[in-house]
Amino acid sequence: MRITTLLLTAALLMPAQSWAHAWLKLEIATTEYPPYTSTEMEHEGYINHIINEAFLETGVVVEFTSLKWEDALEATKNGEFDAVSYGNFVRSREDEFLHSKPITAESLVFYVRRDGPVQQWNTLSDLDQYKMGITDGYLYTDELTGYIEKNKNIVTYDTDEENFQALIDGEIDIFPIDELTGWYLLEREFNQDDRNDVMRLETYLSTVTTHLLIPKGRKNSRLVMELFNKGLEEITLEGKMQRFKRLLKEGFYQHPEKPVNYDRR
Repeated sequence: MRITTLLLTAALLMPAQSWAHAWLKLEIATTEYPPYTSTEMEHEGYINHIINEAFLETGVVVEFTSLKWEDALEATKNGEFDAVSYGNFVRSREDEFLHSKPITAESLVFYVRRDGPVQQWNTLSDLDQYKMGITDGYLYTDELTGYIEKNKNIVTYDTDEENFQALIDGEIDIFPIDELTGWYLLEREFNQDDRNDVMRLETYLSTVTTHLLIPKGRKNSRLVMELFNKGLEEITLEGKMQRFKRLLKEGFYQHPEKPVNYDRR
């Protein structure tokens, strides 16, 4: 991916309609994290739809390749991809990645067993005696990551689904996950009895912003970020972000073979 400063200036200033053809193609690593990102969903998921449309505003096309989360990060750091879709803002990641402007803001919550020992919490130290399940390779928030590193009552599973199953089976007591993803997985992958066994605690852990992650130290990293930020601003002004959010709530992006009734939220 090579481009001159002159082309960069033109890309940022010219409207999308003036591009008869894309002048640049980017390779973006993504993961299976429905309904935000998934190769089996419309437009490869809600977040990837936003990313694709934002880049199109500046005449750039993207191609997504789905990998495991840790593999996506490592391959992108090694120069195999131009960016990763997507990640929460985490300060410890700033040494290796640039964070784009926020794409969305989502709530990080705790799920517990309905009849389990955890019914409420005020500070993370309240949870020290309980087994917390986490998903391998994830960085949640700076606060929670610090807590996990110091706590011995942490159990790691490969996937969010495995964490939910461990919670239902009583192998763990509490599990942090993005609110929408947690609800979506429970609706799609578990039966009504399983869903009745768990509940979301009312006290949120935090609200996190999501970002396109661009590897630092590459010649065109800053360019990729500026193009995306410019396109994101444009689709926001055009009202597309609100439309995409509405499509998400209406179930437009979901897996066709296992539809989820979003009206139940």
